[in-house]
Amino acid sequence: MVWLLLLLLIFGFLVYYVYRTSVLKKGVRYFVSAIIMRNNEWYEKEGRKKLGIPYKERIATKSSAFWAQGSECTVTTADDLILTAEVFDQCAKTWVICLHGYRSDGQADCQEAAEKFWSGGYNVLVPDLRGHGRSEGKEIGLGWLDRMDLLLWIDKILEKDPQTQIFLYGLGMGAATLLLASGEVMPVQVAGLISDSSYTSVYSAIRSSLPQFSRLPIKRFLRLANRYSKQLVGYPFLQISVTRQVGSNHLPVLFLQGEKDSFLSEKEINTLMEATAGPKQKVLFANMGHLQAVKDAPEYWPTVLQFIENIKQNTDIV
Repeated sequence: MVWLLLLLLIFGFLVYYVYRTSVLKKGVRYFVSAIIMRNNEWYEKEGRKKLGIPYKERIATKSSAFWAQGSECTVTTADDLILTAEVFDQCAKTWVICLHGYRSDGQADCQEAAEKFWSGGYNVLVPDLRGHGRSEGKEIGLGWLDRMDLLLWIDKILEKDPQTQIFLYGLGMGAATLLLASGEVMPVQVAGLISDSSYTSVYSAIRSSLPQFSRLPIKRFLRLANRYSKQLVGYPFLQISVTRQVGSNHLPVLFLQGEKDSFLSEKEINTLMEATAGPKQKVLFANMGHLQAVKDAPEYWPTVLQFIENIKQNTDIV
Protein backbone atom coordinates (compact mmCIF):
# COMPACT_ATOMS: atom_id res chain seq x y z
CA MET A 1 0.00 0.00 0.00
CA VAL A 2 2.86 2.39 0.87
CA TRP A 3 4.60 1.61 -2.42
CA LEU A 4 1.40 2.30 -4.33
CA LEU A 5 1.00 5.68 -2.66
CA LEU A 6 4.64 6.47 -3.39
CA LEU A 7 4.21 5.57 -7.06
CA LEU A 8 1.08 7.72 -7.27
CA LEU A 9 2.96 10.65 -5.75
CA ILE A 10 5.83 10.23 -8.22
CA PHE A 11 3.40 9.94 -11.12
CA GLY A 12 1.52 13.04 -9.96
CA PHE A 13 4.77 14.98 -9.67
CA LEU A 14 5.83 13.95 -13.19
CA VAL A 15 2.46 14.95 -14.63
CA TYR A 16 2.68 18.32 -12.88
CA TYR A 17 6.28 18.82 -14.04
CA VAL A 18 5.39 18.05 -17.67
CA TYR A 19 2.37 20.37 -17.47
CA ARG A 20 4.41 23.12 -15.82
CA THR A 21 7.17 22.80 -18.42
CA SER A 22 4.63 22.89 -21.24
CA VAL A 23 3.05 26.05 -19.83
CA LEU A 24 6.51 27.57 -19.35
CA LYS A 25 7.62 26.83 -22.92
CA LYS A 26 4.37 28.19 -24.31
CA GLY A 27 4.80 31.37 -22.25
CA VAL A 28 8.41 31.73 -23.40
CA ARG A 29 7.50 31.40 -27.09
CA TYR A 30 4.71 33.94 -26.73
CA PHE A 31 6.88 36.41 -24.81
CA VAL A 32 9.92 36.16 -27.09
CA SER A 33 7.76 36.52 -30.20
CA ALA A 34 6.05 39.55 -28.65
CA ILE A 35 9.44 41.19 -28.10
CA ILE A 36 11.13 40.36 -31.40
CA MET A 37 8.55 39.87 -34.16
CA ARG A 38 7.51 42.98 -36.04
CA ASN A 39 3.94 41.88 -36.71
CA ASN A 40 3.21 40.99 -33.06
CA GLU A 41 0.82 43.59 -31.63
CA TRP A 42 1.04 42.65 -27.95
CA TYR A 43 3.44 45.46 -27.02
CA GLU A 44 1.28 48.15 -28.61
CA LYS A 45 -1.95 46.78 -27.13
CA GLU A 46 -0.76 45.84 -23.64
CA GLY A 47 2.98 45.90 -23.05
CA ARG A 48 3.75 49.60 -23.29
CA LYS A 49 0.94 50.49 -20.87
CA LYS A 50 1.87 47.79 -18.34
CA LEU A 51 5.49 48.92 -18.36
CA GLY A 52 4.40 52.51 -17.81
CA ILE A 53 6.27 53.82 -20.83
CA PRO A 54 4.76 57.08 -22.18
CA TYR A 55 4.73 57.25 -25.95
CA LYS A 56 1.95 59.34 -27.44
CA GLU A 57 2.99 62.24 -25.21
CA ARG A 58 6.47 62.48 -26.74
CA ILE A 59 6.21 61.38 -30.38
CA ALA A 60 5.51 63.45 -33.47
CA THR A 61 2.15 62.24 -34.79
CA LYS A 62 2.48 64.02 -38.13
CA SER A 63 5.24 65.37 -40.33
CA SER A 64 6.40 68.93 -39.74
CA ALA A 65 7.30 71.44 -42.43
CA PHE A 66 10.93 70.74 -41.58
CA TRP A 67 10.56 66.97 -42.01
CA ALA A 68 8.98 67.48 -45.43
CA GLN A 69 12.28 69.04 -46.61
CA GLY A 70 14.19 65.78 -46.11
CA SER A 71 15.23 63.36 -48.82
CA GLU A 72 15.13 59.58 -48.67
CA CYS A 73 18.14 57.29 -48.94
CA THR A 74 18.69 53.56 -48.44
CA VAL A 75 21.32 50.97 -47.61
CA THR A 76 21.26 47.20 -48.09
CA THR A 77 22.30 45.01 -45.17
CA ALA A 78 24.42 41.85 -45.23
CA ASP A 79 21.19 39.82 -44.97
CA ASP A 80 19.66 41.67 -47.96
CA LEU A 81 17.27 43.99 -46.14
CA ILE A 82 16.69 47.47 -47.55
CA LEU A 83 16.81 50.05 -44.77
CA THR A 84 15.51 53.57 -45.26
CA ALA A 85 16.53 56.90 -43.73
CA GLU A 86 15.59 60.55 -44.02
CA VAL A 87 18.47 62.88 -44.83
CA PHE A 88 18.80 66.62 -44.09
CA ASP A 89 21.95 67.90 -45.77
CA GLN A 90 22.96 71.57 -45.54
CA CYS A 91 26.57 70.95 -46.66
CA ALA A 92 27.91 71.27 -43.13
CA LYS A 93 31.12 69.54 -42.02
CA THR A 94 29.41 67.71 -39.15
CA TRP A 95 26.74 64.97 -39.27
CA VAL A 96 24.46 63.66 -36.54
CA ILE A 97 22.79 60.26 -36.91
CA CYS A 98 19.58 60.06 -34.84
CA LEU A 99 18.34 56.62 -33.76
CA HIS A 100 14.78 56.05 -32.59
CA GLY A 101 13.47 53.79 -29.83
CA TYR A 102 11.78 50.40 -29.67
CA ARG A 103 8.72 49.89 -31.91
CA SER A 104 8.79 53.49 -33.09
CA ASP A 105 10.38 55.04 -36.19
CA GLY A 106 12.63 57.91 -37.15
CA GLN A 107 9.93 60.45 -37.87
CA ALA A 108 7.91 59.71 -34.72
CA ASP A 109 10.84 59.76 -32.29
CA CYS A 110 13.47 61.97 -33.92
CA GLN A 111 11.68 64.61 -35.97
CA GLU A 112 12.17 67.26 -33.27
CA ALA A 113 15.74 66.11 -32.61
CA ALA A 114 16.61 66.33 -36.30
CA GLU A 115 15.33 69.90 -36.44
CA LYS A 116 17.31 70.85 -33.31
CA PHE A 117 20.53 69.47 -34.78
CA TRP A 118 19.79 71.10 -38.15
CA SER A 119 19.24 74.46 -36.45
CA GLY A 120 22.55 73.92 -34.67
CA GLY A 121 24.25 73.83 -38.04
CA TYR A 122 24.66 70.08 -38.55
CA ASN A 123 23.61 67.68 -41.28
CA VAL A 124 21.26 65.00 -40.00
CA LEU A 125 20.49 61.40 -40.98
CA VAL A 126 17.50 59.65 -39.37
CA PRO A 127 17.22 55.92 -40.14
CA ASP A 128 14.27 53.64 -39.54
CA LEU A 129 15.90 50.68 -37.79
CA ARG A 130 15.32 47.19 -39.23
CA GLY A 131 11.80 45.96 -38.55
CA HIS A 132 10.55 49.52 -38.05
CA GLY A 133 8.95 52.24 -40.18
CA ARG A 134 9.86 52.13 -43.86
CA SER A 135 12.74 49.71 -43.38
CA GLU A 136 12.43 46.02 -44.18
CA GLY A 137 12.73 43.17 -41.70
CA LYS A 138 10.37 40.79 -39.93
CA GLU A 139 12.41 40.75 -36.72
CA ILE A 140 13.44 43.61 -34.45
CA GLY A 141 17.19 43.74 -33.87
CA LEU A 142 17.06 45.01 -30.25
CA GLY A 143 20.23 46.96 -30.98
CA TRP A 144 22.39 43.90 -31.64
CA LEU A 145 21.66 43.51 -35.35
CA ASP A 146 21.18 47.27 -35.64
CA ARG A 147 24.76 47.98 -34.50
CA MET A 148 26.10 46.61 -37.78
CA ASP A 149 23.40 48.45 -39.74
CA LEU A 150 24.54 51.67 -38.08
CA LEU A 151 28.06 51.12 -39.43
CA LEU A 152 26.52 50.96 -42.92
CA TRP A 153 24.90 54.36 -42.41
CA ILE A 154 28.21 55.77 -41.19
CA ASP A 155 29.93 54.43 -44.32
CA LYS A 156 27.15 55.97 -46.43
CA ILE A 157 28.00 59.41 -45.03
CA LEU A 158 31.73 58.85 -45.47
CA GLU A 159 31.24 57.96 -49.12
CA LYS A 160 29.89 61.48 -49.60
CA ASP A 161 32.40 63.27 -47.37
CA PRO A 162 35.39 61.35 -45.94
CA GLN A 163 36.54 64.46 -44.03
CA THR A 164 33.35 64.95 -42.05
CA GLN A 165 32.84 64.56 -38.30
CA ILE A 166 30.00 62.28 -37.10
CA PHE A 167 28.05 62.19 -33.83
CA LEU A 168 25.61 59.44 -32.86
CA TYR A 169 22.43 60.22 -30.90
CA GLY A 170 19.91 57.64 -29.73
CA LEU A 171 16.79 57.16 -27.63
CA GLY A 172 16.09 53.92 -25.74
CA MET A 173 16.87 51.04 -28.08
CA GLY A 174 18.51 53.58 -30.40
CA ALA A 175 20.84 54.56 -27.55
CA ALA A 176 21.64 50.87 -26.95
CA THR A 177 22.33 50.50 -30.68
CA LEU A 178 25.01 53.19 -30.78
CA LEU A 179 26.63 51.91 -27.58
CA LEU A 180 26.67 48.36 -28.95
CA ALA A 181 28.22 49.71 -32.16
CA SER A 182 30.91 51.47 -30.10
CA GLY A 183 32.32 48.04 -29.29
CA GLU A 184 33.05 47.43 -32.97
CA VAL A 185 35.80 49.04 -35.04
CA MET A 186 34.45 52.55 -35.62
CA PRO A 187 35.72 54.93 -38.32
CA VAL A 188 37.91 57.70 -36.92
CA GLN A 189 35.40 60.28 -38.15
CA VAL A 190 32.95 59.24 -35.39
CA ALA A 191 33.62 61.83 -32.69
CA GLY A 192 31.08 61.31 -29.90
CA LEU A 193 28.05 59.41 -28.60
CA ILE A 194 24.86 60.71 -26.99
CA SER A 195 22.88 57.99 -25.20
CA ASP A 196 19.45 58.78 -23.78
CA SER A 197 18.11 55.92 -21.61
CA SER A 198 19.96 52.86 -22.86
CA TYR A 199 19.56 49.51 -21.13
CA THR A 200 22.68 47.61 -19.99
CA SER A 201 21.44 44.40 -21.61
CA VAL A 202 18.25 42.97 -23.07
CA TYR A 203 18.47 40.23 -20.46
CA SER A 204 18.41 42.70 -17.55
CA ALA A 205 15.58 44.72 -19.09
CA ILE A 206 13.46 41.57 -19.49
CA ARG A 207 14.34 40.29 -16.03
CA SER A 208 13.23 43.50 -14.34
CA SER A 209 9.98 43.67 -16.34
CA LEU A 210 8.94 40.00 -16.34
CA PRO A 211 7.25 39.90 -12.89
CA GLN A 212 4.66 42.39 -14.19
CA PHE A 213 3.53 39.91 -16.84
CA SER A 214 4.02 36.42 -15.43
CA ARG A 215 4.36 34.45 -12.19
CA LEU A 216 6.47 31.80 -13.89
CA PRO A 217 9.94 31.13 -12.38
CA ILE A 218 12.15 33.94 -13.71
CA LYS A 219 15.52 32.17 -13.97
CA ARG A 220 14.17 29.14 -15.78
CA PHE A 221 11.98 31.32 -17.97
CA LEU A 222 14.99 33.38 -19.05
CA ARG A 223 17.12 30.32 -19.77
CA LEU A 224 14.42 29.00 -22.09
CA ALA A 225 13.89 32.46 -23.62
CA ASN A 226 17.61 32.64 -24.35
CA ARG A 227 17.50 29.32 -26.24
CA TYR A 228 14.30 30.17 -28.09
CA SER A 229 15.53 33.59 -29.21
CA LYS A 230 18.58 31.88 -30.72
CA GLN A 231 16.32 29.46 -32.63
CA LEU A 232 14.03 32.28 -33.76
CA VAL A 233 16.48 34.99 -34.85
CA GLY A 234 19.94 33.43 -34.61
CA TYR A 235 21.23 35.13 -31.45
CA PRO A 236 20.49 34.58 -27.73
CA PHE A 237 19.33 37.41 -25.50
CA LEU A 238 22.38 36.91 -23.29
CA GLN A 239 24.59 37.93 -26.20
CA ILE A 240 23.19 41.46 -26.24
CA SER A 241 25.33 43.08 -23.54
CA VAL A 242 25.65 46.82 -23.97
CA THR A 243 27.93 46.89 -20.94
CA ARG A 244 30.39 44.45 -22.52
CA GLN A 245 30.44 46.27 -25.85
CA VAL A 246 30.84 49.73 -24.37
CA GLY A 247 33.83 48.41 -22.42
CA SER A 248 35.75 48.60 -25.71
CA ASN A 249 34.68 52.19 -26.36
CA HIS A 250 37.13 55.09 -26.12
CA LEU A 251 34.90 57.80 -27.59
CA PRO A 252 33.33 60.54 -25.44
CA VAL A 253 29.82 59.62 -24.24
CA LEU A 254 27.02 61.79 -22.89
CA PHE A 255 24.64 59.64 -20.82
CA LEU A 256 21.15 61.07 -20.29
CA GLN A 257 18.24 59.76 -18.21
CA GLY A 258 15.19 60.94 -16.30
CA GLU A 259 15.47 60.72 -12.51
CA LYS A 260 11.97 59.25 -12.27
CA ASP A 261 12.39 56.67 -15.05
CA SER A 262 10.22 53.74 -13.96
CA PHE A 263 11.54 51.45 -16.71
CA LEU A 264 15.31 51.91 -16.20
CA SER A 265 16.92 52.49 -12.82
CA GLU A 266 19.81 54.88 -12.25
CA LYS A 267 21.91 51.75 -11.64
CA GLU A 268 21.77 51.05 -15.40
CA ILE A 269 23.32 54.37 -16.39
CA ASN A 270 25.92 54.08 -13.62
CA THR A 271 26.93 50.61 -14.86
CA LEU A 272 27.42 51.97 -18.37
CA MET A 273 29.35 54.96 -17.01
CA GLU A 274 31.74 52.62 -15.22
CA ALA A 275 32.12 50.35 -18.25
CA THR A 276 33.16 52.87 -20.89
CA ALA A 277 36.86 53.62 -21.24
CA GLY A 278 36.38 57.02 -22.87
CA PRO A 279 35.56 60.49 -21.50
CA LYS A 280 32.03 60.53 -20.10
CA GLN A 281 29.37 62.80 -18.70
CA LYS A 282 26.15 61.86 -16.91
CA VAL A 283 23.10 64.12 -16.73
CA LEU A 284 19.96 63.16 -14.80
CA PHE A 285 16.86 65.26 -15.37
CA ALA A 286 14.79 66.00 -12.26
CA ASN A 287 11.15 64.88 -12.23
CA MET A 288 11.45 63.31 -15.69
CA GLY A 289 10.24 59.82 -16.61
CA HIS A 290 11.41 57.48 -19.36
CA LEU A 291 12.49 59.54 -22.41
CA GLN A 292 10.44 62.47 -21.14
CA ALA A 293 13.29 64.96 -20.84
CA VAL A 294 13.81 65.19 -24.61
CA LYS A 295 10.51 67.02 -24.85
CA ASP A 296 9.91 68.53 -21.41
CA ALA A 297 13.27 69.44 -19.85
CA PRO A 298 14.36 72.95 -20.92
CA GLU A 299 18.02 72.15 -20.23
CA TYR A 300 18.00 69.02 -22.43
CA TRP A 301 18.94 70.47 -25.81
CA PRO A 302 21.46 73.04 -24.51
CA THR A 303 23.19 70.12 -22.76
CA VAL A 304 23.27 67.97 -25.91
CA LEU A 305 24.40 70.74 -28.24
CA GLN A 306 27.06 71.95 -25.81
CA PHE A 307 28.45 68.40 -25.58
CA ILE A 308 28.94 68.36 -29.35
CA GLU A 309 30.52 71.80 -29.42
CA ASN A 310 32.90 70.86 -26.58
CA ILE A 311 34.19 67.94 -28.63
CA LYS A 312 34.45 70.03 -31.79
CA GLN A 313 36.48 72.60 -29.86
CA ASN A 314 38.55 69.92 -28.05
CA THR A 315 37.17 71.02 -24.70
CA ASP A 316 37.32 68.47 -21.87
CA ILE A 317 34.11 66.54 -21.11
CA VAL A 318 33.13 66.95 -17.46
